Formats: sequence, C-alpha cells, structure tokens
Amino acid sequence: MTETVSTEFDVIVIGGGINGLTAAAYLAKLGLSVAMVERRDQLGTHCSTEEFGTPGWRNNPHASGIWVGHSPAMLDLDLERFGLDLYFSRHTRAQPFLDGKAFVPDLWNANNFYKKWLRFNEKDAKTFKEIFNRFVDIRQELMTRFVYSPPSEENWDVTVKLLKSIPHVPDDFLDMTGFEITDQLFEDEHLKAWLTGWSHAVALEPQVKMVGSIGAIMLVSAFGVQQSIGGSHQIPHALFRCIIHYGGKIFQNCPVEKIIVKDGEAKGIQLAGTASYPERILTARKALISNLSPVPTFMQLVGEEYLDPAAVRQIKNFNYDWGVLYTAAYLSKEPPRWVGTDFDPELSKAWHFNIGVETMKDVEKCFSQVDDGRVPDPITFLGANFIFSMHDPHAAPKGLHSVQLWADVPYDIKHDGGPEKWDDFKWDVLQKSTERLEQYAPGFTKGIVDKVPYSPLDVERRNPSAIKGVWSGGILAPGQFYLDRPFPGCNPPRTPIKKLYLSNGVWPHSFSWLGAGCNAALVVLQDLGLKKPDWWSHKALEWFGPWTTRKGIQVVPKVTI
Repeated sequence: MTETVSTEFDVIVIGGGINGLTAAAYLAKLGLSVAMVERRDQLGTHCSTEEFGTPGWRNNPHASGIWVGHSPAMLDLDLERFGLDLYFSRHTRAQPFLDGKAFVPDLWNANNFYKKWLRFNEKDAKTFKEIFNRFVDIRQELMTRFVYSPPSEENWDVTVKLLKSIPHVPDDFLDMTGFEITDQLFEDEHLKAWLTGWSHAVALEPQVKMVGSIGAIMLVSAFGVQQSIGGSHQIPHALFRCIIHYGGKIFQNCPVEKIIVKDGEAKGIQLAGTASYPERILTARKALISNLSPVPTFMQLVGEEYLDPAAVRQIKNFNYDWGVLYTAAYLSKEPPRWVGTDFDPELSKAWHFNIGVETMKDVEKCFSQVDDGRVPDPITFLGANFIFSMHDPHAAPKGLHSVQLWADVPYDIKHDGGPEKWDDFKWDVLQKSTERLEQYAPGFTKGIVDKVPYSPLDVERRNPSAIKGVWSGGILAPGQFYLDRPFPGCNPPRTPIKKLYLSNGVWPHSFSWLGAGCNAALVVLQDLGLKKPDWWSHKALEWFGPWTTRKGIQVVPKVTI
C-alpha cells in the first residue's frame, strides 16, 4: 500500500461475501468512504461460479437458487445496471415421485398452481387456496418486517400477528415443528413430503420447533427463487461494480490479523503478514462491519479480552452443526427425463427440483440420520437442486447440460472415520448419488460426460468462516434465532463492541436474499444519525412487477377459481 493510498475510511467491511458487499454498496452510495477487505483474490466466496471439470462447464457450488430479486437492494442499488441479469422461472420447486406422480408449482399462474394441488387432494387444495390468497396480501409487509428490517420486539410481534392472520394457522404454531404443523394442515403424503423438504431448503429446518413451523407456513406460498444468468458469481460482480462506481475501495488478498479495539470501541483493522500490504493498519472512523461468522469474528479477530465472560461462553457455544451440504455435479448429453413427466408434462420445464423422498416420514428419516452423523440412506436431495443449463446458455458447452444435486449430510461422518475422511468418502457418495438420480431419471447415467463431488470439508477449506462447511452462518434454532442470533443480548447487527457490526451469523441468516447486508447498512445509517435518501426507499419483492412486465408475462397472482 503506497503512501498515496488512503488508510483511513469512514467504514471498513471485513469479508467480501455478498452480504458484506451489500452493506458496503449501500454505504458507498450513501457517500461514505468505504473499504472492503477480502482474504482471497475473489469476492463472493459462497456465491461463486467455477469450472471444476470440463472446460465451459460452469458450476455454482454454493449460492445456486438466487433470492436477490426479493431484496430491496435489487432496485435501491440498481443491480441490473451493474450487470446482474436474473431470471425468475415459472416452474420451480418441482418434485417427482417414484409412484409416477409429480408436483410442479406454477409461480406465474396461481389458478394453475391450485389445479396442481387438486390433482392430489381436494381438501388440501382448498387449504392451500385460503393460505395462499391471504399470503399474497401480506407477503410484502411480512418480508419487510421479518427479513428486511433489523430484528426487534416490535417487528417480531408484527411478524407473528401476520402469520396468525393466515387461515388454518393455529395460535400455538410457535410451539410446533414443521412436521407437526404440516401434518395438521394437510393430508396427502406427497404434498407433505414436498413442503417439509422445501422449508428445509431455506434453512428453516422442519424438525426444529418454531423455526420449522414458520418455514412450513411461508413455503406453502412457494416463494420462487431466481437464476443469475452467467452464473451466481455475477452477484458479487454487480455489487463490486456498484461499490467502485460510488468511490469504494476493494482490497483483495488481504487477510485480517485482528480488529483493533480501544476503550471498548472498534477503531480499525490490522492486516496479516501474508496480506498484499503486510501488517498495515486501516482505520475505521465511523463503523466496522464483519462479514465473517461469529466465532472467527469474536474469538479470532476481536479477542476474548475485549468481551464479557458471559458473551465469550455464548460465542464459544455458537452452533454450526446443521445446514451442511454435499454437492454432486453432472455434465450430461441430455437433461434428466423424470419419472412423473407423464403425470405432469410441465415437470420437464422445471429447472429447480428436489428428489429422494416419497413421504414426510422419509424427510424425518433423512434428518434423523444426519443428526446421527450418517449420510442418509437412501441418499436424499432436499437442499434445492438445479438444471443450470435450462435457462442459462453459459452454464454448459453447447449441446450439453449442467445438473447439480445437493444432499444434506453431516460434517462429522463419525461412523466413517470423521470429517477428514471426506476426501475419499465423497467419491463413494457420488456413486450413491448417481444411482439415486438414475432411479428418478432412468437412462440419465448413460449420457453423463463428467461428474464432480464437492464435500463439506471442501467448503470449509474454501471459506474458513463457514465452520464445518455450514452455508447459513450457523444453525437456526431457539436460542440462536432472530433477536438471539448470534447470542442473546448481542443486539444484532450491533455487537457488544461499539462501532462493530455483523452481516453474517445474524438475522436473517446468510442467504442470497441479502437481508443481513441490508440491515447492517441500515443500522449504521441510523447510528450515524443520517437520513435515508430517496433512492433508499424500495420494498421487498418490488422487483418482480417490473421484471414480469418487461418480459410480457401475464401473472395471475391469486387463486380465483
């Protein structure tokens, strides 16, 4: 770092993940001087697009189904202007079943979506219609309060009130797991397996009390993910361009040695000796945001000596045990030809799917095995799975197809030798994954050109902040949820250290909906006593309307039949 490069900034953000980038982009656009400091030579570690095998075969091993379109940041930061091209697929969250049936939501036409439910169970379809139509009325306020506002008692109370206003939601839903409320609301086993698997896909685990029931209620509406055309890494690219455009500075290959704390206040950072600018000190005049998860932020960068002993105990107990994924990626001559396509031909148009469970009991079995340190047998793919090449011509060489499966697994495969055995064991799991995929798409294996495994140990090596390979910044469960995330009394995204904020491991969990980054930026703005400018005014879900209009899509938003 030459003497001509400033080492003093209003705000420093540690870690170039997409939520840290989001916070940096907001504050740079606000006019503050912002420095983004990243350990690697690439931003967006958990939002990457990479060629693991055959040249031209582009994988998205981390953030794959994208939720950026839900975020007000999409319009506040004008991310399309900076190169982000999202596609909102009509047929998403599909699921084939081995009995020849298939459930294929239609997110553009609610009447057609309702008809899909009718094919399985008339009573369940009626329940869906009443839940869905009410959800359409409240979802923008719900997402604004629950995801795109800093956690508070007021926002929580409003969230609970909104959820209770949905027909069929019992008053005691917060005392229920996702399995319990799903079993109470619906009859058909296909639909119950579909719903509980998908609530898990957004880290609202169905086996967890309160967390799972919230997930089940919200996912009845079939929130639709988007695909980033050109690969998921286009998201950090767009945020990078936004930051640079508004005068922010990006320092890559710059691991941080420590956060400098004086008189209980974060003053800046010292770079590591291995950084491009070894051991240099950068000063943060107004705020410092960590996009590392809680344990490395507090235990490695801050230090126990600056924290209350009770806080230290809580941080050391922060739980990273769930939300660990194994990836099986395939390059093929043909896309999967699913069982169930005769039942619903629109299954062939679904780029986003789950496979591997036939009943809700199968979902329960999957999580029970994972909790016991076992890879599910038979293996199940409930973490959201994709045919990337269906809408993205950049995903695979011409004439070939890119298919990715995500399986929930334990990091510590204790019955198979422990986490260090993943380097060998991942190939065995790949074979089991391929055999399982063949069951749901007969003939697919004959057309495989290349295949690659990616284990939880690979994830952790790539991103040490993702302890145990967890993707969500730490589990979501009572005691580590909403106001209590990362620990009770932290007052997130603020921390016990003045001027130190978090955009990872806080609520909402680390996810491509960019909520944690939006909220960190908003709280910094509030603490600085600044007024929101006019451009910082868009609402959750607002991007979808203009996008569908531009594409000439006729949306039927509610069930009217």
